[in-house]
Amino acid sequence: MFKGLLDWYLNALATCGPALIGLMMAMESTIVPLPSEFIIPPAAHLAYTGQNPHLSHCGDHYCGTLGSWIGATIMYWASRAAGRPLVLRYGRFAMISTGED
Repeated sequence: MFKGLLDWYLNALATCGPALIGLMMAMESTIVPLPSEFIIPPAAHLAYTGQNPHLSHCGDHYCGTLGSWIGATIMYWASRAAGRPLVLRYGRFAMISTGED
């Protein structure tokens, strides 16, 4: 299922390097259901074996952490802005009471 995506990711790591790791981790921390286990271990393996000169352990982890933080920040502000109105409008379908009932 993930074979095509993994092949693309490994090829893209050769050209984009740590920036791609940060972008993919930001996507993982938002709404895209992409596990971080799919992103970090292949990059760490390429850095460890020296197959990609653009990657290093420190850079991979820094970009992964920064990307994850950016994605989580985006979701925090989106939830803060839209969360309450969505719960007030559609929460009853998920049996969430507003406390005003």
